[in-house]
Amino acid sequence: MPLDMDTLTEKTDVETVKPNSSLIKVLLWLAVLLFVPQILMFLGLGIFYGVQDAGFSDEAIDAKMTSVLTLLVMTLIAPIMTIPLLNAATQASNWRERFDFWALKPVIAKNLFMWLGVGFMFWGVSSLVGDWLNVPIEQFMLDVKAASDSVIAVILVIVTVCFVVPVMEELIFRGWLYSKIAQTKLGNTGALIATSIIFTIIHTQYDNMITFFIILLLGLVLAFTRYKTGNVSYSIAIHILFNSLGIVVMFFFM
Repeated sequence: MPLDMDTLTEKTDVETVKPNSSLIKVLLWLAVLLFVPQILMFLGLGIFYGVQDAGFSDEAIDAKMTSVLTLLVMTLIAPIMTIPLLNAATQASNWRERFDFWALKPVIAKNLFMWLGVGFMFWGVSSLVGDWLNVPIEQFMLDVKAASDSVIAVILVIVTVCFVVPVMEELIFRGWLYSKIAQTKLGNTGALIATSIIFTIIHTQYDNMITFFIILLLGLVLAFTRYKTGNVSYSIAIHILFNSLGIVVMFFFM
């Protein structure tokens, strides 16, 4: 079915406010959102493992703290700290204003299925290109699969990778950060490009350059979806679909 962009576009003038955001201040807030929760959790884990494993070597404690399951648990609980920080980074007096700024809105079923179709086509094409170029399986994915040796571990992987990560990354990048950058002189075009580049850079768990290129393209698709609809909920849906398909492939075809 051909995509009718007039139908898909619910709101194209997503940023109508005058430019008033400092790009440096925005990037500083982004660093806080991305790194402060991790730092606090690593400090807490360091204290916990230091007490629990008194007598163990520093290498053994470091191995526990950087294990895949530990990282997944940290990802699962990170929103407890990230959401309050996201609230503080958003100039709003109530939740309705925050949701508006993040472009978090209800979806229209017809448009949802259309954008999910876009996401599915992108996943299919990127997978075929990866197979054609014989891109090696990322070690991180192999580590995640190896760590999924119990029902609890599998549930943890599904919940974090398929739901928590897409929701939080979209709220931060295509929600808050997109709106903030769009308020600067860079405008919507700069917001679309900048959020996609930064989104790619933070995926340090991967090694292959083609993987980074695919992540960059995914970021552009997600940002374009946010731009055309004025609704980050569609970006969240595409991100959930993309990660979920990747997990299915990991469990059943790797």
